[in-house]
Amino acid sequence: MLVSKKYFTTLFIVLSAIITFIVLSYFKFNFKNEVTSSTNFKNLQNGDLILRCGRSTQSFAVFLADASSEFTHIGIIAIENNKPYVIHAVPCKNNILKKETLSEFINPKNTSKFAIYRSNYNAFLLDKVVKKANSFYKNKYEFDNKYDLTTDSKLYCTELVIKAFNTCGANLKINSKEFNYILGKHNIIYPSEFTKAPFFTRII
Repeated sequence: MLVSKKYFTTLFIVLSAIITFIVLSYFKFNFKNEVTSSTNFKNLQNGDLILRCGRSTQSFAVFLADASSEFTHIGIIAIENNKPYVIHAVPCKNNILKKETLSEFINPKNTSKFAIYRSNYNAFLLDKVVKKANSFYKNKYEFDNKYDLTTDSKLYCTELVIKAFNTCGANLKINSKEFNYILGKHNIIYPSEFTKAPFFTRII
């Protein structure tokens, strides 16, 4: 009986610690708000990358899995008629890739923080990258719920970026990490890895 009581006491302490960690992490995740309307986006270019910290449950899962990260999602900037759009892969109602205006992408309802990174690749290659990302969108590629880098017709956010760049000759080498989830284990690429890459520089 003493062993059983000790066991349940230990279990209670462990579960309490886990719950406390998750609650504190959620408050840290959901209540920061650095998005403002005063940012100057006039100098954005085709192929810039935008990263954000979202507010969804999926974003929170990424936030927990990638403890060192500021960001949970990434997309590619496409300039059309001098207006910036974002092409990105995110879980949604029809699971088709999205193309949104920049203002929609960073709406404070969905975003608590964002940053924009620029690569050192030339404009010719970056135009090709954007065209490739647009082709993914126009061909109605789906969001990859299995986070499987080996499939090409379904993409998750960082996979879209990697494949848009690499099929155009950029040869991005971004580190992946093992991710454990209900459907199994996969090596996935977290958005934070793009902030560590030497060929990308934060401009906003």
